[in-house]
Amino acid sequence: MKSTSLLKILSLSGLVFFSCTPQADKMFTLMPSSVTGIDFRNPLQETEQFNVLNYGYLYNGGGVAIGDINDDGFSDIYFTGNMVGSRLYLNQGNFKFKEIAEQAGVFASGLWNTGTTMADVNGDGFMDIYVCRSAAKDSNKRKNLLFINNGDLTFTEKGEEYGVDDSGYSTQGAFFDYDKDGDLDLYVLNHSTQEYAGLGKISRHHKKQKNKSYSDKLMRNDNGKFVDVSDEAGLVSNILGFGLGIAVSDLNNDSWLDLYISNDYNEQDYLYLNNGDGTFSEQLEDYIGHVSLYSMGSDIADINNDGLTDIMTLDMLPEGNYRIKMTSGPDNFEKLSHLEKNGFYNQTMRNMLQLNRGGDYFSEIGQFSGVSNTDWSWASLFTDLDNDGFKDLFITNGYRKDYTNMDFMNYVVQEKINERKTKEKIQLKELIDKMPSTIEENYTYKNNGDLTFSKVNKDWGLDQKTLSNGAAYVDLDNDGDMDLVVNNIDEKAFIYRNNAEKFTQNNYLKIALKGTGKNKFGIGAKVNVNSGGMMQTQELLNTRGYQSSVDFNLIFGIGKSPKVDQVEVIWPNQKKQIITDLEPNQKIILLETNATATEPEKEEVITDLFEEVTPLNFTHKENNYNDFKREIMLPHMLSTLGPKLAVGDVNGDGLEDAFIGGAKGSVGGLFLQNRSGIFVKSNNIDLEPDASSEDMGALFFDADGDLDLDLFVVSGGNEFDKTASALKDRLYINVGKGNFIKSKGNLPDYLSSGSVIKSADYDNDGDMDLFVGGRILPNEYPYPPQSFLLQNNGKGVFEDITENKANGLQNIGMVSDALWTDFNGDSFPDLILVGEWMPITLFVNKNGNLENISENVGFKNSEGWWNTIAQADFDKDGDMDYVAGNFGLNSQLKTSIDYPIGIYAKDYDNNGSVDPILSCYDEGKNYPVFSKDDIQQQLTILKNRFVKYSEYAGLTIDQVFTSEELEGSKVLYAKNFETSYIENIGSGQFKITALPKESQFSPIYGLSTGDFNQDGHIDIVMGGNFTASRVKFGNYDAIKGICFLGDGSGKFSYLDASESGLMVSGEVRDIQKIISPSGEQYLVFTRNNDTPKFYKTTLN
Repeated sequence: MKSTSLLKILSLSGLVFFSCTPQADKMFTLMPSSVTGIDFRNPLQETEQFNVLNYGYLYNGGGVAIGDINDDGFSDIYFTGNMVGSRLYLNQGNFKFKEIAEQAGVFASGLWNTGTTMADVNGDGFMDIYVCRSAAKDSNKRKNLLFINNGDLTFTEKGEEYGVDDSGYSTQGAFFDYDKDGDLDLYVLNHSTQEYAGLGKISRHHKKQKNKSYSDKLMRNDNGKFVDVSDEAGLVSNILGFGLGIAVSDLNNDSWLDLYISNDYNEQDYLYLNNGDGTFSEQLEDYIGHVSLYSMGSDIADINNDGLTDIMTLDMLPEGNYRIKMTSGPDNFEKLSHLEKNGFYNQTMRNMLQLNRGGDYFSEIGQFSGVSNTDWSWASLFTDLDNDGFKDLFITNGYRKDYTNMDFMNYVVQEKINERKTKEKIQLKELIDKMPSTIEENYTYKNNGDLTFSKVNKDWGLDQKTLSNGAAYVDLDNDGDMDLVVNNIDEKAFIYRNNAEKFTQNNYLKIALKGTGKNKFGIGAKVNVNSGGMMQTQELLNTRGYQSSVDFNLIFGIGKSPKVDQVEVIWPNQKKQIITDLEPNQKIILLETNATATEPEKEEVITDLFEEVTPLNFTHKENNYNDFKREIMLPHMLSTLGPKLAVGDVNGDGLEDAFIGGAKGSVGGLFLQNRSGIFVKSNNIDLEPDASSEDMGALFFDADGDLDLDLFVVSGGNEFDKTASALKDRLYINVGKGNFIKSKGNLPDYLSSGSVIKSADYDNDGDMDLFVGGRILPNEYPYPPQSFLLQNNGKGVFEDITENKANGLQNIGMVSDALWTDFNGDSFPDLILVGEWMPITLFVNKNGNLENISENVGFKNSEGWWNTIAQADFDKDGDMDYVAGNFGLNSQLKTSIDYPIGIYAKDYDNNGSVDPILSCYDEGKNYPVFSKDDIQQQLTILKNRFVKYSEYAGLTIDQVFTSEELEGSKVLYAKNFETSYIENIGSGQFKITALPKESQFSPIYGLSTGDFNQDGHIDIVMGGNFTASRVKFGNYDAIKGICFLGDGSGKFSYLDASESGLMVSGEVRDIQKIISPSGEQYLVFTRNNDTPKFYKTTLN
């Protein structure tokens, strides 16, 4: 007693200088094996016969399974080993563990254990262990193992008896009740072998070839015997599946568990939606725009507390400039084209975070969220590590021998050449020894609660560099926060103690479930917790991450909330129970026997704000042109920016008609609206002679003062030479009742690849003058084309007065859109422009002279990749405000005023063509964006300057080029990529503010404003997306029409698609309003290489 008191006094006085337990100086403490007793290692030994070059998944590592095997209230840990036996650690409390694998009978010796999961397979109340196996050529050595818990700390292997000893190349198994019959079924995730991993001769025919050893299996539990029902359930089966991740969740909230399967290499991932009749439908392409290329581990969880579960998949794109350059070859457009032609889906090498949009579709926002680049990654785990109510993200990574290192790949090629010359065979072991390793920190991201995450590896004490694979979260010490367990290659497993109770003092509620029947632990149950106005959702589905399964206890962090208002449990059989007014910081056990059957809730009938109609039949057909073949270093293609739409009553019948532009080689069309609201194509305009042009802008206006609408069409595109006659703009004169004749001599004789046409009586002389915006200078990106101010003589003949009346306008930049606007109320129309690499640009009209005042009105540092602009008095203060569509924040290119995206342009190698060099900052230094191969293909002068990738990877722009070479470069910057609200604050000043996050997920190309919900405030509808990007950047396709409701003060709230009714897939290029004969307002979305979509407002 005295010694205990003395120790306490010494401790409090700071005189105890050592302790067996490490101090909690950060959020997580790496517990030493000397304390925990956990000394498991997964060492790998390669030989000439067995190595990563003949078994590509050699370094994929082992898994972790968590469960309370002896029902003592402490979660135990099972590690799988590849070349060593697996280990089972019994949790004895206070981070003390005892290893019992061999005496328990779960050692699972021999090659090659991979994934593992714990579940009560036979429904006796004890945790069983399932172990997957792979690698061995002998199928008998690949049989998966099922260790049935005998209830006395021993297990008996009964895989064959239960019918789950699959002998495929297995990665992981997941137990869940897919058919709601009360017992646990099994999905076995398998993978193909090396011969089908590369591109090689892979084609659509391989999608139909089958091999049971490579195919996933769905095994239905029929009274304790598992039966393979893969084919009848609708699973995809072919030789191309390389399953590395499985995640289970009710993705569409229909109460049936769905599946997401991550596939490595060329085969796309699978999204299986449960039909509720024992079958699944694979519907990835209907719900998701693009996926990870080398999909590895995954997880599904509700990251934003909206009651919908979101999907995370991992890949291998590094974070920093140097690593990216060391693993990047040329942008492989040929491979992309080959895969597309053979029926493979959109895939890009990076992590993907698929945000669930009401169960209707997913928006991929990984780059917006900041979680897309975590190098060679394995386990993805969403869990609330700091108990603030938002799920954080833990990711493991590392690869023992990195054969994607470009210098190593070149070395191998050279060795192969030498082998052919000398006839001396390469020693594989020597080759492997020369491979570099990828040993990086695992990544930890704090969820900021706004769909973004902050990297906290170092801040939270999780910055050890290692080769980590399987991982799990679990409350090992029952203190109400999730600890982390990580299986490493070659070194001891990591046990991280969570110290959140010290650093955050956030409250929590811990929940365990006790089910009935054969599903004793309630796998598949959904739990909703409401506390302090925050609703959280978790599903009890323990197979997560990579080759691993997590704790069966659910922990809900509730921040500083003093109590839990309500807990709702929806059991797999849809029985429910609700508990209210709970004290925090406790564990509760909920019993299914206390749940009651309830009538299915009647779905609330929501009247969508917009309803789709189809009054017009037209398909825009984009011509097949690859901009990158002529201009290798473009950041994106410039030839897919149409079609635009013009609206007006051309035949004087009181009904609005439409012109939709065409692409090169495919004419657009003039469509006349009839009294039934149907648009009929008119033959009263001959567009065929101009079919070689690409229509980039269009406008109906009265050019000649005869009180009918004429048509101006802007020619543009990037697939021409700058002197091509197809770049000549066209004016079609309306000679009465919608009959058009192409004018001759009415326009000045100029050529420009343009984008936009806008009319106004800028000089107040009673006729319509024109601004024509130049978009690009073909083959000379990013040099500015010509833009024009055209003055009307009153008879429809136009004169170019740009030089005399608008100083600086002629080569203002790469204009994408424009507005005539009276921003200062002086009755003279002013001109506002947006464009690529341009600031928002304002020309004030001073009695017929346009003067650029942009720098003096609040537009300084607004340079962006702007695409469109619209105007309205959003804040009801009597002047015009604006909204402008920009590139958005969901890309690899991150910019700011201090660290902008840049482009350097000049004919650096004096070969007669412009060389545009895109640049970006990384850790304060400005680097070229593109790979060594791409930049050397463009610039022959650099081919001998750096032979190795390592010689180029770390070089900044001013190290790649000499100061003499950089002299005379055209340098442009983009400092703001946010789609924005531009408030007119009076006195000739403006304030630029980012619009809500939903507008930042993709580039915005179409805008329309109006009081769509008839509440007296101006709202905004947007559309966009862009897919003609570089291979390394992938598609931007996260939005399907956006509606923001205005509040009359310049603030906007996002209206979910389930309420707006907008579902506009594809690439929107314009949005215009058309009035129907009945007075209904149509919103028309034109889409590149697709049909237009019409929506009417339902409140008319």
